[in-house]
Amino acid sequence: MARIQPTLLPAPPTNDLKTGERLGRWLADRVARPAGTLAVPRADLALLGRPAERFMLDKLVLLVTGLVVPPVFGGLVALTGGSLPWTFPIVTGVVLAVILWLVPDWNVRSQARQRRRDFRYAFTSYLQLVVLEREAGAALNAALENPAKITDGWPFQHVHQALTRARNGQEQPWRALSRLGEEIGVRDLIDLAHTAEIAGSEGAKMHDVLVAKITSMRHEASASARAEANSRTTAMWVPTSLLMLGFVILVGFPFFSKLLASG
Repeated sequence: MARIQPTLLPAPPTNDLKTGERLGRWLADRVARPAGTLAVPRADLALLGRPAERFMLDKLVLLVTGLVVPPVFGGLVALTGGSLPWTFPIVTGVVLAVILWLVPDWNVRSQARQRRRDFRYAFTSYLQLVVLEREAGAALNAALENPAKITDGWPFQHVHQALTRARNGQEQPWRALSRLGEEIGVRDLIDLAHTAEIAGSEGAKMHDVLVAKITSMRHEASASARAEANSRTTAMWVPTSLLMLGFVILVGFPFFSKLLASG
């Protein structure tokens, strides 16, 4: 029981925390809100494996930096003999603090978006391996757990940990995958778990559910890749047009300069 306890219950909070971590935990518990600019993207942080305490501490450091830099810059300018409006440190500090406060949110959301895309690709391969295991005659639990052990990739490790907790806790594996999908914000896991629970444990139904999900995820990935490629192609029109305009000006400048000089 002591060996499997860490996989059944979350680790209890410890008092051996550093001052920064305690401050970050206090900010996450007291200052953070469910929505708005003070919200903590817990699903994104869980996907990236980052604690919310560290996230809030980084935001606080950047906020203080934004408030301190403009007055320091104004003081350096004053020491060199220059002068700035008295409103410069206040307005610039507030604007810079707000921007820096939002920087961790932008970084976390961007990285989490890429991680979810990678997870969907890996999960499609995982489901294909599950289908092969079922076609080879493996039981449902074995078919779900065996493919998750073949690689050290982080998507497979997340699935393996969820299935291990479900097995140790005498829980259905689909519920564990659904909970994993809610924790990391991947809707495909939740939809698959709900569909699998409805289908039951019959081999033919489960096989059809898995094959249909694989096909759907591959179509979505292909459509997403085409949409991203089209958006990047469209975005390239502006720099390409400016490059061509510069080339035309460079080539035609001598001719037009001579023509204007002769006129």
